[in-house]
Amino acid sequence: MSKLARIRAVRLAVCAAALLAAGCEAVSGACPAPVPMRFEVQSEIRRDVLGFTQGLEAHGGKLFESTGAIAGDTRLTTIDAGGHVTVLANFGRTFFGEGLTILDDQIFQLSWQEHAVFVYSLDGTPLRRMDNPRDGWGLTNDGTNLIFTDGGDRLYFADPETFAVLNEVPVRLGESPLSALNELENVSGKIYANIFTAWTVVRVDPATGCVEASADLSHLWDRMDPAERARTGSEANFVLNGIAYDAARDLFYVTGKNWRLIFTGRFLDGD
Repeated sequence: MSKLARIRAVRLAVCAAALLAAGCEAVSGACPAPVPMRFEVQSEIRRDVLGFTQGLEAHGGKLFESTGAIAGDTRLTTIDAGGHVTVLANFGRTFFGEGLTILDDQIFQLSWQEHAVFVYSLDGTPLRRMDNPRDGWGLTNDGTNLIFTDGGDRLYFADPETFAVLNEVPVRLGESPLSALNELENVSGKIYANIFTAWTVVRVDPATGCVEASADLSHLWDRMDPAERARTGSEANFVLNGIAYDAARDLFYVTGKNWRLIFTGRFLDGD
């Protein structure tokens, strides 16, 4: 069963995409209702080579990307400000690439179901491999530990040297667990996360697991030209996925799986 089919079969993912839909399983200790958040687009980057974006991170004035093996191969790439894509490594179909983050000038890349975490230098040279007993989805870091998801409703905190899980925090939307947290980005101590298959990005407090804010990014669809909308809409897997943050410019980068466009802008609280 495909990843998309698995998630669509999970009732909690439907609740997550609907945001406050009735009938989700309640957990104790309700979180406050999330505030509305919006993504204000500043500019667009048109990449010259498509990629099935699974992980995205800004570092050293460019974007680092992990792609999955759909509509192409699993790769490590960089994308410059003009949209030029440079392939650091191409792994073909040997594994399915997922989340990516950079900590202490090392690239960490999850695999989806191969239970592996790969570590590279910034030029893509392999350094080592670690085991992950869970599926690999989103990945970020807090400056000390790696933070990852496995498709469920937890944030896992892992040792970057061994990938041993040190802590886990359940994520909740009000009283309901929130699953399908995909690509992640840690910004000022808060976790921004895509909700898989939805046009939704949430901001999570990793200390409490509470969703503090939620943004609908469906307006990005309207910014695509007709040809791009037709191509993107032709495949159910080409969904919103990819959040990076450049602290020096106070700028977010948002994209999707096999999207031509990368949108730059800011997340602002309020409608």
